[in-house]
Amino acid sequence: MKVLATTSRSFLRVDALTGAVEVLHRGAGLYYGIAAWCGQVFVAARRRMVSSDAPAETEAGAILVFDRQLRHVGTLEAPFALRDLHGIAFDDDGVLWATCSYDDLVARWDGRQWIRWHPLGEPVGEPRDVHHFNSLSFDNGLVWVLAHNRGPSELMGFDRRSLALRSRVELGDQAHDIWREGGRLHTCSSADGRVVGEGGFEVPTGQFPRGYLRAGGLRLVGLSELAERHERDFTTAAIRRYDEGWTMQGEIRLPGEGLLLALAAPPAQ
Repeated sequence: MKVLATTSRSFLRVDALTGAVEVLHRGAGLYYGIAAWCGQVFVAARRRMVSSDAPAETEAGAILVFDRQLRHVGTLEAPFALRDLHGIAFDDDGVLWATCSYDDLVARWDGRQWIRWHPLGEPVGEPRDVHHFNSLSFDNGLVWVLAHNRGPSELMGFDRRSLALRSRVELGDQAHDIWREGGRLHTCSSADGRVVGEGGFEVPTGQFPRGYLRAGGLRLVGLSELAERHERDFTTAAIRRYDEGWTMQGEIRLPGEGLLLALAAPPAQ
């Protein structure tokens, strides 16, 4: 079963059963969010490694565009800096949303123009990364934005049209990823090595879980080693397999890839 994965070093296609790996792109720094629209795949690239000595304020990420055969065919660049790019996602209207943690910013691209949105207001002075927005999800007319605050996390639901805040759910610790199952929100509680959901659901994973995909009768969770910041890009990532009932089925290791950032299904051929 082939899946797409982003790591500190690469955009990959991985066979989650055999461990066969195909490198689709390298050389654009750390790769993060993956989103698909009309047969194309979009990948957030920071153009800077976690271990980089370059000041974070000079970062200017981009969105790489791949065709259905996963060939790099273009790059989206905003007229403002996309600093500390994390999750990206398309809504039902084809608008691309991107979390840029450094500036407490969510950027939107509607195919014509880029729009800046600060869900909880633009920071004044330093630090500008106040809430560490990192993940996006859409349902029932809301856009959910995850703020992990480097501690207890909040999933915040905003009206997709007015951008008014409608709901706040406390869930996870330094959490990443948002999905709904059985009517309840779920996330990877990364700091304490668990997948958690509303109502007390939890599955211990160990390490630092980030990146979730449900496909082919399996649940896949990305795992990263805990390491000092300047060593994170050189550690071993992994993709762990669970069945639908959350019984572990095995694990694929990705030596030297650093952090595992996101998982997604490949485009239909």
